[in-house]
Amino acid sequence: MPLTSFKQMLDAAERGGYAVGYFESWDLASTLAVADAAEAARSPVILGFSGMYLSHPERAARDRLSHYAAFGLDVCRSLSVPACLLFNECSNLAWVLEAIDLGFQVVMFTDEALSFDEQAATVRQVADAAHARAAAVEGEITPLTGAGGGHVGTAARHPATDVVQALEFLERTQVDALAVDIGQVHTHGRTEARLDLERLANLHASLRVPLVLHGATSVAPADLAEAPRRGIRKINVGSALKQVYFDALRQACARAPRDYNPYEVIGSGLATDVLTVARVTLQRKVEGLIELFGSAGKAS
Repeated sequence: MPLTSFKQMLDAAERGGYAVGYFESWDLASTLAVADAAEAARSPVILGFSGMYLSHPERAARDRLSHYAAFGLDVCRSLSVPACLLFNECSNLAWVLEAIDLGFQVVMFTDEALSFDEQAATVRQVADAAHARAAAVEGEITPLTGAGGGHVGTAARHPATDVVQALEFLERTQVDALAVDIGQVHTHGRTEARLDLERLANLHASLRVPLVLHGATSVAPADLAEAPRRGIRKINVGSALKQVYFDALRQACARAPRDYNPYEVIGSGLATDVLTVARVTLQRKVEGLIELFGSAGKAS
């Protein structure tokens, strides 16, 4: 199926009153697990990768962004449901601009070290470059507390998204979607947050762009189900996917016999393959989240 634009996908979500999931993957197998889940659920989907970690200067194994773009776009094109590719949350401007050149359909620059003015100016630079290539940009006023794995308490939270400041940010940056802070925080599932759904409804009524929810792993499931009805059109999930994958992998390794056949436990694709066990478990998790977000059966 031809690639679906980010705008087309979220416009359809607005009309249908559901949210499209961005299920962050980290390699080919996890990308295929997400893709298989979208196909099984007949749901639109956003595939993509963490710009925070792909560009990390201390990364032990250096990877080329071009490799991720190549297989990510190929998987998107192979699907029979609407799909697009995101380069998510990166503070390295050069990497974000490279992602645009490589064909990522959506990019997101964010840097918690920048002031509001500096963030807005840099995001506008990204938006100008992206729009010139028919790509889209997601923005956020301030990165969500706890991004990147840090465990924080509620006292460390940033202020919730304000309508007036959000309107200024949208005007100055011209982003195509806005990630909002409505009570969630990245605790990576260690605690459960409740959303300010009234604030969300007000933001949805006041702002002209699709709204995005980050940090879904730590949000109460009831609120995740309600958020699309109040105006969220894209929901990001990362930590929960890595958790179920790692737990399944660890359990599969523990079940392997002492005299295992290395060809069967790694790379065979059989039920004895620990990587396949983790991949299938990840797919089932994504299928459940798709149902929760209301996008199952919405592929046109």
